[in-house]
Amino acid sequence: MTTLTKTDVVKESLLDFSADAETIKKSALHSVFMQLLFRLKGLITMPVMTYFLTPGELGAFNLILVTSAMLVPLFSMNLTDGPAIHFVQEKSRERIVTMYNTVTNSVLLFSLAFLPVFWLVMYHFGGSYYRYFPLMVVLLYSNMFYKLVTYVLALFQKTSLLVNNAMLRDGAATLLTIAAVAAGYSYHGMIAVLVVTNVAAGLLVYRYTRKELRYSCAIDRQILWRFLKMALPLLPVFFFSWVIQSSDCYFLAYFKGEQAVGKYSIIYGLTSVVLSLTLALNFFWFPVSARLWAENREKYRTAFVAVFAGFVAVLFLVVTLFELNSALIVRLMVSRAEYRDAHVITGIIAFAFAMQVLITLLTAPLYANGNTKTIFTVYLCGGLINILLNLLLIPTTGIIGAATATALSYLVIVLLMARMNYTRAGFAFFDRRLVAVTPIFMAAWGGGAWLRDSLQPYQLLLADAALLPGVPLLLYAVALKSEEKEYLHGMYAAMRLKLGAKG
Repeated sequence: MTTLTKTDVVKESLLDFSADAETIKKSALHSVFMQLLFRLKGLITMPVMTYFLTPGELGAFNLILVTSAMLVPLFSMNLTDGPAIHFVQEKSRERIVTMYNTVTNSVLLFSLAFLPVFWLVMYHFGGSYYRYFPLMVVLLYSNMFYKLVTYVLALFQKTSLLVNNAMLRDGAATLLTIAAVAAGYSYHGMIAVLVVTNVAAGLLVYRYTRKELRYSCAIDRQILWRFLKMALPLLPVFFFSWVIQSSDCYFLAYFKGEQAVGKYSIIYGLTSVVLSLTLALNFFWFPVSARLWAENREKYRTAFVAVFAGFVAVLFLVVTLFELNSALIVRLMVSRAEYRDAHVITGIIAFAFAMQVLITLLTAPLYANGNTKTIFTVYLCGGLINILLNLLLIPTTGIIGAATATALSYLVIVLLMARMNYTRAGFAFFDRRLVAVTPIFMAAWGGGAWLRDSLQPYQLLLADAALLPGVPLLLYAVALKSEEKEYLHGMYAAMRLKLGAKG
């Protein structure tokens, strides 16, 4: 009889991965919970930040954040995300360790090589923003360290560990951020808190991963070359995604000043709960899609159709609720009155984030099919459109123009990517019932914008109470087919049976 040692158990829990229903459910719940924790941290600190910080100070903090986020994929050559499919499809543990060390050491070398280039760019072209260079660098390297020690946990669906780690990191960051801002350290203190919590949380994860992924100072050139061939074509995708999501901060800073960036970032923070769905999907959707695409494509298509249609319905409802409640949310969450006129862009930013969730879903089949150049082409089109719209709209309309440019760019990407799934991947997924939902959503969104400033708080709460259960019930009664209703009834009955067995 074979006896499992402690090491065997660790190996079982770290590198084993199965794309079954239980794994998908567990990973989805853990990932959503972790991202909600991250967003909750921002919501908790927002009243404090807007009380102690001016829009200009908050704008400076946001510029440092978006610059660091843009540079992480570049400095790492996208090696922590691009080759994910190779990790989840590899069966040999020894090979996985070699792959992990190749990625780790290559990222270290690339990040050191790119630092002088970044300094030269900031020194010669950064202008007054060159003073943020030291803060950008320390935040960048702390983010990269945390990414290096945690990305394998996401690949192999060890989301429970990530959730526990996120709770510690974000809980500590929330308390320390409030203390730093209240003590008068402004955005310098906020950056210091992020750096310290990134490093501390990363070290906690490393204590776990090092038991099986033992570090060695070696690079397998064949593996590196194979990974780069997968990662580099996707690098422009990350760049143009960053262009669409964050470059508007630079245009706002240039045309309208850091105060406009501060106001804009507040609305981003409030609506980013929508984006948490995208970040959660990144933890489990791509590995699961890659596995099911290879093992059972028809099963994957059936699941995809249901998931996509469900997400569209949920996201349209979320955008409507954000638009309707935008003025009330800003009054409740933002302390300084000088921020509050930014509520007019809340629904637009929520729509942009909703489109980004759909993009995450639509990217997975193309990625699993190896259509990385197609993904790049679509993001290139979206990025170029975004730059053009920013130049046309921001000088005259400020944050409204920035939000509109972002939303339209993401919408273009959704439409192009949906088309490419049919033509490039041969993946038919669209449900024609969504055509009827679109005009209803546009009317509801417009109604929310018309009513947001005229309704009293109690009237808004009554409207929310009607919409939240009313829309799902209406969809159930009108949109669902009989077999879909039977499937939901079966799920409900199974859930009741399971709960009854436990209770």
